[in-house]
Amino acid sequence: MKRVVLLALIAAICAGALLYSYLGQLEQQKQVQVVYENVVIAATDIPAYSTITAEMITFKQMPEGSAHPYAARSIDEVIGYVTESDIIAGEEILPSKLKQLGQTESGLSYIIPEGMRAITVAVDEISGIGGFIQRGDYVDILSYTTTSYQPESTDPTLTEEEAAAQEATGTQATTVVVAQNICIAAIGTSLANVSSSSTDGSVGYGSVTLYVTPEDAMRVIQAEKSGAIILALRASNDHTPNDQDPVINDILLEKAK
Repeated sequence: MKRVVLLALIAAICAGALLYSYLGQLEQQKQVQVVYENVVIAATDIPAYSTITAEMITFKQMPEGSAHPYAARSIDEVIGYVTESDIIAGEEILPSKLKQLGQTESGLSYIIPEGMRAITVAVDEISGIGGFIQRGDYVDILSYTTTSYQPESTDPTLTEEEAAAQEATGTQATTVVVAQNICIAAIGTSLANVSSSSTDGSVGYGSVTLYVTPEDAMRVIQAEKSGAIILALRASNDHTPNDQDPVINDILLEKAK
């Protein structure tokens, strides 16, 4: 009898051990190891068209696979780039929605030098130097226009007051340097250098875009509206000042003598 009880007790202990082991294996199967990754998010609200700095961003640990697949994982992907739209604090930052200063792929406004403006002027084969301009070239902008002047009185009998009272005015054709050492920002509608379409290296375009100061922008616009402008191409390493005085018809006649 005692032997039967002992065997039953041993069997019960073995069954309990097996049950404990089985339940432990079930518990291990329920436990899933979670892997986290660092994702770059906005530490504060970032307005549109703002350059992202280190103070604007932070990292957030997120379960692997739960973040946006194109969200930035390192600060090098976002610092120094410019936002296209508002980014809310806590929002994941997507490099594909950022622009980089100085890269033509980002658009013209992201490559304009600080303090400068970009304006476009119409040109033809003559005013546009026969199609030989390339992006990055430097030009002087000349204007052929009409100016007014008050001729000196030739009547010796008139007093100064009488001569001034006549207020006689005349007009004369004048060529003047409107702006100088101006960099070409774009040719036609392309930010890339246009490819040659002829054997002599010239190409056709109807406009050029210029980097100018705010003052030069107004001078060029005024010259274009009041007369005709012509671009004068500089040598690649020539940035010397152009101090040429305005030229009028009378000056040409004097030099022709």
